[in-house]
Amino acid sequence: MKIIFRILMLTFLHTSILSANTEILAQTAKPKQEVWVNVFVHGIMYPVVTIGDMVNISRQKIKQSRYKHITKYVRKNTVIHRSQALQGIGLEPIKMEPNPNNNGSRAMVAVLKKLNQYDNKSNSEHELYYTFGWSGLLSYKSRQRASRFLYEKLIRLVDRLKTKGMEPKLRIISFSHGGNVSVQMANFDPWNKLRSKLTVHELITLGMPIQRENDVLIRHPMFEKVYHFYSIGDIPQTLDFVSTDFTASHRYYQARKCFAIPDKLTQIQIQFSKTNRYKQAFTYNPTHIEMWSFGWVPTGYHKKSPLFPFPTAAFAIYLVDMIRKNSELSNNLIANIYPDQEKVIFTNLRWKRHSKINQFEVPFLSKQNYNELKQTAWTRRPAETADPSGKKIVNEAIYFATRQGKLHRHCDKELGCQNKTCSAKCPALSLSN
Repeated sequence: MKIIFRILMLTFLHTSILSANTEILAQTAKPKQEVWVNVFVHGIMYPVVTIGDMVNISRQKIKQSRYKHITKYVRKNTVIHRSQALQGIGLEPIKMEPNPNNNGSRAMVAVLKKLNQYDNKSNSEHELYYTFGWSGLLSYKSRQRASRFLYEKLIRLVDRLKTKGMEPKLRIISFSHGGNVSVQMANFDPWNKLRSKLTVHELITLGMPIQRENDVLIRHPMFEKVYHFYSIGDIPQTLDFVSTDFTASHRYYQARKCFAIPDKLTQIQIQFSKTNRYKQAFTYNPTHIEMWSFGWVPTGYHKKSPLFPFPTAAFAIYLVDMIRKNSELSNNLIANIYPDQEKVIFTNLRWKRHSKINQFEVPFLSKQNYNELKQTAWTRRPAETADPSGKKIVNEAIYFATRQGKLHRHCDKELGCQNKTCSAKCPALSLSN
């Protein structure tokens, strides 16, 4: 009897082990769900307005400057969230419902989801949307710190999604110097595909000032595809000569002796066109604000734009999908959107002198779908504020900066700080922050 009992026990244990192994194999064999993770990175918060600010920025000395305090105050005000994909500092998910307070982030996500429906994307419900907020200072060191922060946050996010059975694919959509924040992540990742800790499947930059410190970084293996949108009407894109060592910023990437244009880079000059009642075509080059902000921004957006009230960023992913599907398109393009004619005309350009080669016409949204998309955007428009021009915020920021400067001078005098290496802290200053 003992022998029979032992045989039965061994048989039971063997069966249990086999079933457990079968269950484990079934779980491991189950394919992971592919999820696109879209991250929006904003640009600078407040422009430089004084010569003293420019001198401090060029010397990388903005720690207690007036410019930093103004930018800090403006960054904290939620009014600037109304018209652009921007939230708090760090990596934050964009929550759609239930949330009665509309802003630019929710309007952007609503438009992108609607475009996915028109494009018949089956996995549109499996897309995640985040914003990454940083100080927004016009400073190379500030961008470097923000880039390191973004790099670490994205690694943690990818690992967390993988533990939930997902296969995340990163897409970063960045504006102005937010593009340089995204590109500078290459400084913290090994230049080896096998050792790389992060993979960005699509990097989309809009109106990014191209600087020689960073242009070579797009060759890093962590970036699989890079799409750079620029506009001839974007003046601020080329005005930054204070936060670069080469005294100039450029609209688009240019090959030089130590930098060859990689095949993974696609440059798109963006234009919008419409026809008047005399059937004459009117071509419009979007401004810096129109590349990123919706039409209800207080100032800077021309309501005569054929794409009003949309920013270029709202159609960036849609245009990238078009370019990917049309093999006859090159890596250097002009994309001219005709909303009233339901078409997009792509022009292939040569890399040298950017001369035209040929043109291709691609269908755009129908007028009905385009009007529905407009309605989707307007339903996400936030309520008007008492100060639609934003002047009150700037005046309050200047007052805040002046007060902070006085507090710093008072603390330096009270504590006896004669140089910038003083490590003592002022209680009054800590309370004011």
